Amino acid sequence: MLFKKNQEHNEDGSPDRYLITYSDLITLLLGLFVILYAISKIDESKYSKVSEAFSSAFKNKDKPAFNSHNGTLPGFKNSVPEPIAPPSGKSLEDIAKESSEKFSTLIEKKLLEIKLTSNGLLITFPEKLLFHSGKADIQKAGLDVLDSLSKILAGITFLISIDGHTDSDPISNALFPSNWHLSTMRAANVGYFLIKKGVQESSMKISGYSDQRPVSDNSTLDGKAKNRRVEMNISQLPSNAPSAQGYAKEDSSKSSQLNK
Repeated sequence: MLFKKNQEHNEDGSPDRYLITYSDLITLLLGLFVILYAISKIDESKYSKVSEAFSSAFKNKDKPAFNSHNGTLPGFKNSVPEPIAPPSGKSLEDIAKESSEKFSTLIEKKLLEIKLTSNGLLITFPEKLLFHSGKADIQKAGLDVLDSLSKILAGITFLISIDGHTDSDPISNALFPSNWHLSTMRAANVGYFLIKKGVQESSMKISGYSDQRPVSDNSTLDGKAKNRRVEMNISQLPSNAPSAQGYAKEDSSKSSQLNK
């Protein structure tokens, strides 16, 4: 009879029933810590490489901590971009000749125009070579041409002016509110691609002129097609060209006089 009373008491609510909930909680916490440990485990191979590199650097004080040829820690791949090509020493005539020979087929098909002018070397890219109508992303054929051109221009010490032009038909969409936006973005995309391929960034100038500098009549389809273009003019660097060192001394002296 006593056993029966104790059993009924336990079923109704024994003070030790909390142990069941407590044990469940402990089990869940244990599982959580196992998961946290698993996802935070150190990659021992990478850790050992870093440890060895720094140990070697501090033990051998006479040896540099970094590889002298690429500036990286020993045991790691070099992620530093390739250095800018050294000055090529090419003249404008050399660039014109090399470009004309390289792109002779495109020139014959009137898909590219290269000519020496009083202002320098002018290379004209019609819209159909580089872009789809109303777009600023360079298409595959255009990328191939620019890639080849970048090899010719690598290391040159000239001013490279890239100008975008459109026809007079207005454009207004989510990407380009006006022809000013479209012409500028097209020029910027051409210039930036060349920079990524190694053409000197400090010599690059980007401009967009919308429909303000036509080369043909915008009243005809053929004229509009000629006006939709990107022009690259390669010329001598001006004496007052900005540089990493700032303006030329004579320019700064003139500026100081004007400020007095």
